[in-house]
Amino acid sequence: MIGKETFHTVSYVFLWLFLAFSPFSISLSQIFAGLSLLFLFLHQIKNKEQPKFPNALLFWIGLYISFLIYPLIEYQQIHWKKDIVKSEFGDLWMGFLLLHQTSLTNLQKKNLQKAVLLGAIFLVLSGLVSLFFHYRLAPYVMDGFRYIEGKRLPHLLAILNGISIYLPIGFQSTHLTYGGLLALYLPSLWEKTFVLFQKKKIRIHFWKVSLVFFSFSLLGFFLLFLNQSRSIWIGFLVSFILLYQNRKPSIKKILPWLVLGIFFILAILIIFYHSNWIFQRAIDDIFTKRSLENQRIWIHKINFILVRENFLFGIGAGNYGERFIDSAIPIIDQFPELYYDLFITPKSHAHFDFFHDILLGGCFAFFFFLCFLWAICKQIESTQNQFLFSIGIFVVFIAGSFQCYLLDDEVLLPFMGLLSILPQLRKNRFDFQSKKKDQFGISSITVFPIRKYIPISFGMILLWLFSSLTVTYLWSRTDEVDLVIHRTRTKDNFPSPLSQLSIGVAKPVPLPPNTKDWYFKLSGCLDKEVNLRTKPISRKKPIQLKILWDKEFEKHLPSSIIVEIRKRESFDQDKEYKVHGERVLKTILLPITGKDHLVSVDPREMLQEAPEFVDFGFWFAWEGKEPYLPRIAISGNCE
Repeated sequence: MIGKETFHTVSYVFLWLFLAFSPFSISLSQIFAGLSLLFLFLHQIKNKEQPKFPNALLFWIGLYISFLIYPLIEYQQIHWKKDIVKSEFGDLWMGFLLLHQTSLTNLQKKNLQKAVLLGAIFLVLSGLVSLFFHYRLAPYVMDGFRYIEGKRLPHLLAILNGISIYLPIGFQSTHLTYGGLLALYLPSLWEKTFVLFQKKKIRIHFWKVSLVFFSFSLLGFFLLFLNQSRSIWIGFLVSFILLYQNRKPSIKKILPWLVLGIFFILAILIIFYHSNWIFQRAIDDIFTKRSLENQRIWIHKINFILVRENFLFGIGAGNYGERFIDSAIPIIDQFPELYYDLFITPKSHAHFDFFHDILLGGCFAFFFFLCFLWAICKQIESTQNQFLFSIGIFVVFIAGSFQCYLLDDEVLLPFMGLLSILPQLRKNRFDFQSKKKDQFGISSITVFPIRKYIPISFGMILLWLFSSLTVTYLWSRTDEVDLVIHRTRTKDNFPSPLSQLSIGVAKPVPLPPNTKDWYFKLSGCLDKEVNLRTKPISRKKPIQLKILWDKEFEKHLPSSIIVEIRKRESFDQDKEYKVHGERVLKTILLPITGKDHLVSVDPREMLQEAPEFVDFGFWFAWEGKEPYLPRIAISGNCE
């Protein structure tokens, strides 16, 4: 016989399993989350209960319904697969996890926090394993604990005493997803550690347990640092300001720890920056607009084109990729040399949660997203003792200015899971007027106590979102022609900064004294004319550049110049995360005539089906003691 609370208990168990095992498998977490909802609905049907919808869930539903306004207006009908099943709208069901907010008691939610704590420990342990494991854990386990040739390998961070250290990603497919999970789960470890160390009696009697949790907290912080999710770093920095505002601790008590923490973090940053090229690239990409590793400038340029054209109703669910290509084609027609940059730019989402929703649902999505944010902030701030535990929710909102974490199922599901176990709000009467006495004892009336209904965290995150939109807008206004750059590389394909200075400059570049030879590669241009929806055809104009000979620097210029005509593969290797294959087609010894050297290549002489790059290799040699690199003039399209 099925009891009155049987289905509710089963739903609770599956919710516990979902929260604990989300760091391991998205498939398992989806199954557990779906089953928890199924048995919740069965419980309500059996007991003839009406589901109670929290405000946040109502706003979430409104947000996703706004994604369907454009298809209804434009096509007069909804296409089941395109607009619902295979689009962003398909994530609507995850929001229904918020129904647990009203179905669980605060004691049950407190117990479910232990599942989050266990998930945090699993997340740290899996991150530690992936730190030293030669293969990616998820495919390795799914393929029967064996490595299949051709599977993507983890990124090597460093080799210390013969031990390889890799970018930690746990059981996730990308470091960004792992960073998002760290943001959601680590605060539960930190809160547990804080509670244990805060009470003297607990610290004395359970010092071993306290030490274990403290160790896991430090390891989690260390993995967060090594993971290199810059958006999550920024999210935590801003969220700690919110935490300080909420707790308001004595500045005298926290100042020594704050100074020590900042010094420790800066020391690690400096050491890693000067010793690890992957970390150096991660930092440098924050401050550069023209990086092949960071295509956000193109994403945001297209985003603002789309929002200008569709600001009222948006572009609808499932349409971002196609509309991105529609807007990119005119740019490529005007600047063919930008084809590759736009080709490898991710076209699945806007890399900005708030912006992506506005693009899909227009003004309606704008309204519902802000209402959803307001409801969450108000609930977290009303539960003072849950603020540190829930700070990862703020981190995701803030980090979403750089990524679409709320489109990533692996992050969105536990995000909704954390929201579902937030304690219920206390019911307060919505008074527009409240009385208080002034210093003379006279009662005065204050209209609408703003702090009570507009949380501080909501205002700060709102300010952050609008500031981010402003910065990305100004960033996106960079002219397309200024984004064309021919990069220089060493023979091992690392950036060559000194060589880069010789491209398109006003005078030759001095090299270190007594340099006798210097080699670098210069990325050229595509050998085909192609657009995002056209087949490649061989270009008719030759690919060429000039080595300029400045008379006033003639005694410092090379005494020997060898030029390689190189071919470099593209496209297929990017999709498969493989290194581009390169080959030298021919080598030219240029005579030193005292005049400019024109290097020209006819792309029709090197026919192949797939588009490839024509690059150049330069080998300069000097006899004098003060060598200068000659200037190289090359146009955007190498014409």
